[in-house]
Amino acid sequence: MTLVILVVGCGEKADDSSYDVVTNSPRIFTFEELESIGFKKSKEYDVTGLEGAIKAINGFWLTDIGKKEYELRFYPSHSIAVSLGESLAQEVTGKDAIIKKSDATWKEGIKDRRRSQRTSGSHPKYGNYSIYGNIVILCEGQVGISLEVCWELISALEELE
Repeated sequence: MTLVILVVGCGEKADDSSYDVVTNSPRIFTFEELESIGFKKSKEYDVTGLEGAIKAINGFWLTDIGKKEYELRFYPSHSIAVSLGESLAQEVTGKDAIIKKSDATWKEGIKDRRRSQRTSGSHPKYGNYSIYGNIVILCEGQVGISLEVCWELISALEELE
């Protein structure tokens, strides 16, 4: 008889499943509303090539777990954010994220999606994404905790509704 032992680890929180990745909202959010809850813009990207998007912002927000970086992609509606934005968000998030310009579908801001580590090269900055209403939100952190980072911001947006 052969015994197989499976070890799961890597120091990541495994309870990201309690957060939804895609959530509709009756509101169409603007960047100004995010500014009103304390979101700070670092860069605004040219959305040429980001099909359907009307604005894309890189910035940060102070969460309960510290200062976190986000990339926000605004679309005219929730359905457009999902149909045109979700596959591009999946491409640049997670442990297998595409972070090389030559491989990326939308190349604008690609260097901002990398976290450089001196000893082991570049790694993805955004562990996951969430789509809330008309916004695709890329969230900083390891795969296991990044949805929590997304939902810290989403919870603040929900208070605006």
